[in-house]
Amino acid sequence: MAISTWLARLGQFARNTRGNVAMIFSLALVPITVLGGGAIDFNQAMNARTRLAQALDAAALAVGTRADVSNSEALTIANDFIEANYPSREIGVIQNLNVDVDDETDTITVTAEAKVGTSILGLIGIEYITVDWESEVVRARQNLELVMVLDNTGSMGGSRISALRGAATLLTEILFDAAEDPDAVKIGLVPFAATVNVGTQFERVWWMDPDARSPQHADWSGNTGANHWDLFDDMRNEEWEGCVESRSIPMDINDTPPSNGNPSSLFVPYFAPDEPDNDRDYRNDYLRDGTSGSWSTRLRRLSKYRNARVRADYGPNMRCTTTPITALTNNERTVLNAINRMGASGTTNIPQGVGWGIRVISPGQPFTEGVSWADDDFIKAMVILTDGDNVMSGRSTSLRSDYGAYGFSRFGRLGTTTSSSSTLRNRLNDRLEAACDEAKELGIRVYAITFQVNSSSTRRLMESCASHPSLYFDSPSNQALRDAFEMIAGDLTNLRLSR
Repeated sequence: MAISTWLARLGQFARNTRGNVAMIFSLALVPITVLGGGAIDFNQAMNARTRLAQALDAAALAVGTRADVSNSEALTIANDFIEANYPSREIGVIQNLNVDVDDETDTITVTAEAKVGTSILGLIGIEYITVDWESEVVRARQNLELVMVLDNTGSMGGSRISALRGAATLLTEILFDAAEDPDAVKIGLVPFAATVNVGTQFERVWWMDPDARSPQHADWSGNTGANHWDLFDDMRNEEWEGCVESRSIPMDINDTPPSNGNPSSLFVPYFAPDEPDNDRDYRNDYLRDGTSGSWSTRLRRLSKYRNARVRADYGPNMRCTTTPITALTNNERTVLNAINRMGASGTTNIPQGVGWGIRVISPGQPFTEGVSWADDDFIKAMVILTDGDNVMSGRSTSLRSDYGAYGFSRFGRLGTTTSSSSTLRNRLNDRLEAACDEAKELGIRVYAITFQVNSSSTRRLMESCASHPSLYFDSPSNQALRDAFEMIAGDLTNLRLSR
């Protein structure tokens, strides 16, 4: 029978007033209405079940990131996450929540019900529909090497650096607490600003180019054979504070091992030269040039360093502002102490931080604590955090920029000789993109975090830096930052939803 014909007959039946037809139709409307409205009630219950599943999954993961918790403690943690993920405004009421932690199988099981009030089904005595869900999480037992590459620039001052210390501490504690074997987790730390500090214990070691063989060594001196180490020794009140300059592109960000057979692969101690006296736009003028002459003559006059005393707040270590790198270690206290020592000063050079993050997690020189890239028993991961744009300040001087890890712009280490700050920033962005690609190609799982960043272009750059968009976190507040680190902790314990 055609639908149109059926509808026509139904209408005729409804209009028929003979005998009991009208009464029968009226009585039939009750179950029809209940069935139709019941479908709406059942749909509400299924929506509640979906939300319940999401809340229990989050609760199971939250419990799973904590090691050695009792069932009662686990229940408290689960309750907190359910309150956050299943707020009271949602349909239904959570009841009969249960958490079971099985230490033998490293399995966390969370079950609960949602009691959903009905509208139409209440007419026939069904006042509630109860739906349930079970989430199960299994802790994986894979080993981990993690390096945290963290912005320690001036804009991170005040509450920001405090929030970063707290979030990094939380991540460290969760990962070490979850490790059954003391050797299962190793963590390193790379604070960065305009440069990166490898630590003064490496003074004049072979890979720090003690004989000034690298072409990057004092390129501002006119290739006179000047040695940064000797210039530090010449001055009365200055010593190398541990920072390093960038190698030539592409070795500025990659894992090419230093080699005496390849002088360009050696690292150079950071040394910001005294800038000429005859132009107030020069920022780091800390010695008297001695005589008149052109800017290049004044810059290259090496005799002024002999027995010299540097003015406070300036000098060859200007913009060497960070605490030293912490190599990969399974000593939790060593990592926590390094986090607490972090400060906030200087400008931003993210690619140098990422490049040194790669070297810290690498098995090769100059840091050798990492396992082989081919070791499938270990996850290698990197957390990169910044609160702002890359910076290399252009200047209307003959040197064309402030001195930084890439030297002066005039000498082209960054691939340009411009004095434009925006162009220099774009070149640093290019190097950051290359550094992140290098890390991902090596198999490092990259997490990227922007912390109170206003620039949409920087947020996009950092999102593309992550191994996957889901591993990028934009944190507009201190609490959001803490949440991001906690979510990373959950992922890094390699938890998986098994059912």
